[in-house]
Amino acid sequence: MKLRLGLHPNNLSLRILSRTPILERHLAGSEVESVEFVRFQVGPRTVDYIAAGTIDLGGTGATPPITGQADGIPLVYVATSAGRPVGGIVVAQTSPIRDLADLRGKRVGLAVGSWLQQLLIFGLALADVGWRDIVPVDIRSDAAADTALRNGEIDAWATGAVIDDPSIRFLARTEELISNPSVFFAARRFADEHRDVLERVVAALDEADEWTAAHPAEAAELLAADVEFGGDRVAWEPFIRARPWGLQTVSDGFLAEQQRTADLFLKNGLLARQIDVRDARLNPPLQIGIGVV
Repeated sequence: MKLRLGLHPNNLSLRILSRTPILERHLAGSEVESVEFVRFQVGPRTVDYIAAGTIDLGGTGATPPITGQADGIPLVYVATSAGRPVGGIVVAQTSPIRDLADLRGKRVGLAVGSWLQQLLIFGLALADVGWRDIVPVDIRSDAAADTALRNGEIDAWATGAVIDDPSIRFLARTEELISNPSVFFAARRFADEHRDVLERVVAALDEADEWTAAHPAEAAELLAADVEFGGDRVAWEPFIRARPWGLQTVSDGFLAEQQRTADLFLKNGLLARQIDVRDARLNPPLQIGIGVV
């Protein structure tokens, strides 16, 4: 069989795996005859590629598999990372917006459809503000969103960027609202029919993550060498050192947060239908080590 894995700029685990021999070693002796990393720029499209049968497995933040399940895409959760405490909901330091409730009627920049939509909906719910009470502005680039915030083109920004700038103020940090793990999911048919291959892929991802945690400088070089997806080695290394690495078994706590997200999306008109996220759980779930933090 040919194994096809989704690859986009924001899933660093899959990017690093694609540039090491780790996967090839784990697949030795399996039914896999060849591997293709299918490259695309927009992470949330992962579910579309699974729906089309173009890829067997991919990874994103929390939002895409929820909307994909609601759209009837047959997918299953296979693993997560630990939570990633990066970014949050921010405004300019001089903004009159003092708290999340003040976002009512304001323009909020985010990458719609990404995990940042989950972040924002949790923040709004905390302040009893609905999605229809704000003006979402879809901005895909951190640089463009940062510029828009500074120029007054948006009033607030839901971001996963590392913010260390006295001219920007947090209304809420990500870890105060959601856990924000990386989420790995597969086409249900692939998971059901090729369980051994799935286990090998996830084990390879976990090993690649452990290697990354132990070799941040070398991992930064691999990311920077990817001309299409880009990035600077000097910037990548501290980012790699700061974040958790290693995969985890899909937990009840993760599924509960996913269900809360799905319920909030439905309440705010962001989901096609009501879902039970447990319907997308792999049975039995893969048992994975606790990872490296």
